Amino acid sequence: MLKTLVRWLACAVVILLIAFALFSGDGKGWRWLTHGGWHTTARIDSLTPQEQEWARIAWRYFENNTQPQTGLVNGSDKQPRVTLWQMGDTLIALLAARELGLVQEAEFDARLTRLLGTLNRLTLTNTRTPGRLYSSRTATPIDFSGKPANSGWSAKDMARLMLALRLTAERAPQYREYLDKIILRWNFCPVMDNEGELWSSSLQNGKPLIRDELRLGESEYAASAFRLWGFPTGKAFSPPSQNVIIYQRSLAVDARDPRTTWQPSLLTTLPAMLPGLEFGWQPPGVPSEVQKTLRARAEGVWLSQKARWERDKVLTARADFYLAQAPWHVEDTVWGNGYAWNTLGDDGNNYPRLAQVTTKAVFMLWALWKTDYTDALMAVTQHLNHPQQGWFEGRVEATGDINPTLTLSTNAMVLEALLYKHNAGPLFENGLVEDDGYFSHRTADVFNPPGLCLPGERAARAAP
Repeated sequence: MLKTLVRWLACAVVILLIAFALFSGDGKGWRWLTHGGWHTTARIDSLTPQEQEWARIAWRYFENNTQPQTGLVNGSDKQPRVTLWQMGDTLIALLAARELGLVQEAEFDARLTRLLGTLNRLTLTNTRTPGRLYSSRTATPIDFSGKPANSGWSAKDMARLMLALRLTAERAPQYREYLDKIILRWNFCPVMDNEGELWSSSLQNGKPLIRDELRLGESEYAASAFRLWGFPTGKAFSPPSQNVIIYQRSLAVDARDPRTTWQPSLLTTLPAMLPGLEFGWQPPGVPSEVQKTLRARAEGVWLSQKARWERDKVLTARADFYLAQAPWHVEDTVWGNGYAWNTLGDDGNNYPRLAQVTTKAVFMLWALWKTDYTDALMAVTQHLNHPQQGWFEGRVEATGDINPTLTLSTNAMVLEALLYKHNAGPLFENGLVEDDGYFSHRTADVFNPPGLCLPGERAARAAP
């Protein structure tokens, strides 16, 4: 009898210890287990003291560059301009800061409240779509010289902010109604056609030019973000593609000719890895074959960069980055406009001497794959920061020099990658707009539809 009692007590202690391990610490152990922690290639664990300091350095960029009037954050250090993509980065960085303990709940509420108010009052274009570039001081559309301007819209940038709003609604649901109202102001009639293709607009010779700006990778990422809000973005999930061979590996790239479309065709790190950090390459509401394609493409992108390090002994982490001089913005690629490892400026010229190990690509690859290659990348990146200013853009491949430019997106990506590790996996639990929320209720009102081609509306859409 005594032996039986001892066995039962021992079993109970073991069960309690397992339960404590799984559910203590905000359920991290359970998330580790359910997210496949025993076999995943990713880093999914609590942050070390060094990684916590990395997060604090990234957050200092936001502290230094927040505009008190609007709550918006400068896109580059001390430069009062910001895109919709960067506004989305700001929301994700703020969520990361709260969950990594960098801001307390009262500061989170104050910062988010200012942002919500600004985004709900954002000056829209003549077509009631949000513009491409805004003053972070006044939240009005400007050009790159800072003068008031109406320069069209970007479906890609709209998608990033829409995704960030859904992530905020999931992780801070008490603000959901105000987040929904931001999207309910936007006119989607010129942005998406009846086949689910996404369109952008820019000015050419002073006149608006509507075109399909998104290319392979970007298109599926943007479509996933629109899908979170219920948009049927079918065609955007299947852009035309062809295969190229890099290091005996077949990689899918966009099939459209940049010489005739005037739109660069790029294969790079961010569009492939963002779905991994945010959805585990399984965006909700998306067909399984598309999910498999997203994962396979990410495997090809990271393995190609790893192969270049192993075979050519060149540390490689390709992504777009900014410079303090012309050409200002550079697309550093695995494949771009017909060539492997191409480095393209926004002026359309090649700049191979500017290629760099880009900080935001390093953090994404490091979070998603725990390998000798990503350890080597982090070893040359971990000191690329100013403790009081934030993380720099990267290290130049040809010389080892530092590119000391400071940007919102790089520091947001550092925080997003560290939040992925802290969260023990993808940031979204689901992400789809709720059937019982304000957005669904408002768009389902057949007697008083917003008339903005939102999901559920019967209004006819204007073709682009």
